[in-house]
Amino acid sequence: MTLPEDRVGYDPETKTYYAQFDTATLIPTIIQSVAAVTGKPSQELDPLYEVIDPDALEKLFDNPRHNSPEHEGVYVSFKFASCKLSVSWDGEIRITPPHDVDIIE
Repeated sequence: MTLPEDRVGYDPETKTYYAQFDTATLIPTIIQSVAAVTGKPSQELDPLYEVIDPDALEKLFDNPRHNSPEHEGVYVSFKFASCKLSVSWDGEIRITPPHDVDIIE
């Protein structure tokens, strides 16, 4: 299954935000999305490289929508800025905010 381009939203059942990325925007999308979810400016977040190697992450998900047979089922989960993130083979980033963040629906 391939998700539509530029999909962004919130799932109230799982209390999870999601965003869509492509290879060129993976790292900026992660940082901007986490900043939006936590309500912190992106420059106030700790560097992403302190929790995961951004180059390795980009290489793993290089061209996710076009290489889906090779990547199908692959995802990486990690914590960043107190959020739980899951980056998936199909170009989706799921962000579960910490419990102390007010959810805007």
